[in-house]
Amino acid sequence: MYYSTTFMLELGYDVVQICYSFEQQQFEQEPTAISEMVYSATNPIVTYMLDSKPYQEVVYIGKSLGTLPIIDFYMQQHTSFPSRYVLFTPLLSFEHTQHNLQDKHAFLAIGTADPHFSQEKLDQLNCHHLAIVESANHSLELVNDTLTSITLCQTLLKELQLFIQK
Repeated sequence: MYYSTTFMLELGYDVVQICYSFEQQQFEQEPTAISEMVYSATNPIVTYMLDSKPYQEVVYIGKSLGTLPIIDFYMQQHTSFPSRYVLFTPLLSFEHTQHNLQDKHAFLAIGTADPHFSQEKLDQLNCHHLAIVESANHSLELVNDTLTSITLCQTLLKELQLFIQK
């Protein structure tokens, strides 16, 4: 998230980072309830920011748990301004996530060693800019291979740049 944040700042975007934490027991709920919980924590800030200034475009960027409100809520809304969606390591193992990504357009990056990776589910998605990273884990890194992980980060940022600037 650090490099995607600095990249967006370089492009002149306002960046709002939303930090949150939850108790482990809260993750024992159904996936849709977890999504609602994260959305409830983030949406007041998103709404405040969108109401504070007349934006011409919005880019939502999330990683892992942070992709849930993007996929389940923001991608489903119709807005008066263009929106783009960047999903790092989305939780594809949640059935509702797969459904809500259908016929949407987003930049989606995930590693093949991520427990949420599913080639079968990715094959069913259309309209997405996919960056599938061979052997990368849920952090989009290769275990015990720091230099290659840094190169992968650079490659992902170049792919993100293509997506944002088109």
